[in-house]
Amino acid sequence: MLLRHRHAPLVLAALAGLVFALTAPPTNLPWATLLGLSLFHLSLTAEPAQRSRFPGALRGLLFGTAANLVALRFVPGVIVRFTPLPAVVAYLALVLLACAQGLGWALSGTLTRWLSVRQVPPPLAFAVAIFAGTYAPAVFPWTLAGGLTQWPILVQIADIVGERGVAFCWAFICAGVISSLRYRHPPSLVAALAMACVLLRHGLVVPPAVEAARQRAPQARIGLVQPGTEARERWEKGRAEVIVKRLHALTKVSELDGAELTVWPEAAYPYTLSHEARRDDYGAGIVGYGLRGPILAGIILRGPDTSYNSAVLAGGDGSISRSQDKIRLLAFGEHVPFAEEVPWLKKTFARGTGLSPGKQNVILRHGALSMGVLNCFEDTLTGASRDAFRDERGTANVLVNITNDAWFHGSAESVLHEHLSVLRAVELRRDLVRAVNQGPLSLVAATGAIETRSYPAEPGTLLVRPRLLDLPPTLYARHGDVPLLVLAGLVLVFALARARLRRAAS
Repeated sequence: MLLRHRHAPLVLAALAGLVFALTAPPTNLPWATLLGLSLFHLSLTAEPAQRSRFPGALRGLLFGTAANLVALRFVPGVIVRFTPLPAVVAYLALVLLACAQGLGWALSGTLTRWLSVRQVPPPLAFAVAIFAGTYAPAVFPWTLAGGLTQWPILVQIADIVGERGVAFCWAFICAGVISSLRYRHPPSLVAALAMACVLLRHGLVVPPAVEAARQRAPQARIGLVQPGTEARERWEKGRAEVIVKRLHALTKVSELDGAELTVWPEAAYPYTLSHEARRDDYGAGIVGYGLRGPILAGIILRGPDTSYNSAVLAGGDGSISRSQDKIRLLAFGEHVPFAEEVPWLKKTFARGTGLSPGKQNVILRHGALSMGVLNCFEDTLTGASRDAFRDERGTANVLVNITNDAWFHGSAESVLHEHLSVLRAVELRRDLVRAVNQGPLSLVAATGAIETRSYPAEPGTLLVRPRLLDLPPTLYARHGDVPLLVLAGLVLVFALARARLRRAAS
């Protein structure tokens, strides 16, 4: 009865978004992802699509905006701390950001309704629509699948279909259950239960096999450093030497703990080097006096006309490896969209200009270690992990994320980031180690379980022991989203064909 009220679909869509956001910190409720998604589907099917008072796009936008307003509530604080903008403008920016990130959900709402009119089965229509919505660009790529990683069994299928495929599968299940309950449509329930059985069987069977392979694989000892560098500290006059001494002292602790390699976070080294440099000054450079090395260091490298956010491997002999340059830059953090066309943007977000993206992936190698590096938020992006997994010489046997979360220190961002990173380990079936400035240090096993974790409030280190897996590339590593893109394309062709037949019949 309540669903017959004129504005019920809109209210339900907004409520669904608020429930969906409960998966984010501090509540961290994975089941809220599925409940919110189910309510969203209910809001889209509250009345027949032919008699719709409100477009699916509006319902999707309300859902996405409500969810992002809650999950990204840390954004105004960041804006006030690091820009000259007042609080009222910062909260307006949050609203605009939430609306912008809701556009993907608006696309999903539109496509769900469009496919439903053309008699595509509800579970398949909703799943394809959610899958399509995941391609919408986002400043903070907080996703459906990321909310489920706290229950790793639910995301194990990512090694076959990837993060977007996980979203597709659970959207299919949620829509099937809702359709069966609301319209008493048994085939939808049967299809949903069959999909759930496939996912849960994969989640129960595969992780033990992966863990058995991990136990047979060689082990590395990697020290992760949290230097506690404040967000503005590296730009303060005279602080570079203090930062380096702190990094060297923490590295000494790491090596005394038995680390064969130490990892510094993103841009941790406060001095710049030439992009072409292959030597460093031992003692005065990255590897300080009394340290063995090697050190995988986050560093800004300068080129002739630009700079790069990079990672290099610095050896105890003063050698510096070829750099892995960050390929995907963070909007308003490392580059400012339309900065040249809108000078006000360039002035306001001055810290976010001057970096260029890398052109190709480079795996950093030391002994038995072949490290695919994901810089900053690259470990939240499914395509970035596939790129980092290989170069012209072969594939990585461990993934390394280096991040500077000082910009978001004390907020929910660090935990949201960590939740998303779990998917990279599952997609590629490689252990992932994360060195985060003012954030959690962790080892994510190839099973998706966070095996070791520390969140030091003060500068500190964590020794982790990742397994160096040489498992064959997963189906997702080889083919990415192509299989699901083909399926989505076939569904669209089917819908268009049905529409043409109906027009011909009329």
